[in-house]
Amino acid sequence: MKDIDVAALKPGMTLAKTVINPDFVVLLLANTVINDKHIAILKNMKIPRVCVKDEFDMSKLYQQVIALKNKDSSFNRSFEKLNKMAKKIFDEVRTGGEIKSPTILLVARILPMADEAGSINYLFNLGHMNNTLAQHCLRVAIFAGIMAKWMEIEWADIRTIVTAAFLHDIGKFKFPPTFLHRTVDDFQGTELQLYKTHCQIGRNMVRDYKFEEPIPTAVYQHHEFMNGSGFPSGIRGKDTHLFAKIIAAADAYDALISERPGHVKKTPFDAINLFAKSQFSRLDPHVCVPFVTRIKDHLIGSHITLKDGRKGTVIFYPKDFASLPVVRLEDGTQINLNQQREISIVQYSIT
Repeated sequence: MKDIDVAALKPGMTLAKTVINPDFVVLLLANTVINDKHIAILKNMKIPRVCVKDEFDMSKLYQQVIALKNKDSSFNRSFEKLNKMAKKIFDEVRTGGEIKSPTILLVARILPMADEAGSINYLFNLGHMNNTLAQHCLRVAIFAGIMAKWMEIEWADIRTIVTAAFLHDIGKFKFPPTFLHRTVDDFQGTELQLYKTHCQIGRNMVRDYKFEEPIPTAVYQHHEFMNGSGFPSGIRGKDTHLFAKIIAAADAYDALISERPGHVKKTPFDAINLFAKSQFSRLDPHVCVPFVTRIKDHLIGSHITLKDGRKGTVIFYPKDFASLPVVRLEDGTQINLNQQREISIVQYSIT
């Protein structure tokens, strides 16, 4: 950050601090990209100097540090506390310790996050952090709680869904460490067959820990699909427990938006598109439709970057069940991404 004379300002510079006049009226907000009009305003208001960002301020590392200190820092702190609790619980799993009481306490602290506006966006911003299996289980539990809430399920059942979602991959802790950060798409052959056993192992483990139904069933069935192409039993949607369907959708969403070796992190816009395509084959439409409908509302107003580098804002979703939004670019041009599918959103922010 550097302090410079307003006369030295040039279009394209970015403000590091909010500019106020002598009466404490805000003129320009921090992070405003300066243009000729802004410079004229500052000169007319006789503002002598401003702080602008230097090369370090604009670096990727610095932006990641600042991201942890911005308006969602409270969520980040809460999530980190839960992450430590989750890690401790799964450390107990490895050593055969008692986990039921700590899990019940953890779920009680997860539930407010599932009820918090903005959790979807905050969790996306946390996707760059260390993606351990414990953290994955925690995120899936929060997503499952959000989906269940948007389905207007009773809170007593949401508590059960969140518990099962947190425990859905517990069976993986019986596998070699090399298995823990991979998904089903990363396996083949004998490794794939071994991977598929984590559902049955998990069901047996939660039963041993005295978790009551339908938690063991939801853990067992969370990889089953509507069309019968899932595992471990290959059953169809009508035979799959609703709670397992919710966990399957939450698990699919988290896999999409999380970074892991060999995979590109997607955005919620990609997730909406996938859910729209798979809601009658793999995922349950009774889960997908409320989720897609509500998450669209959270994404309107987002600042986005397209694959070709152009920037803009999400202004609305067409009312014909379109899975992609209409965006307004910085030059005022509007693009319906449903009609130009070769153009994709690669970044977004809610600020």
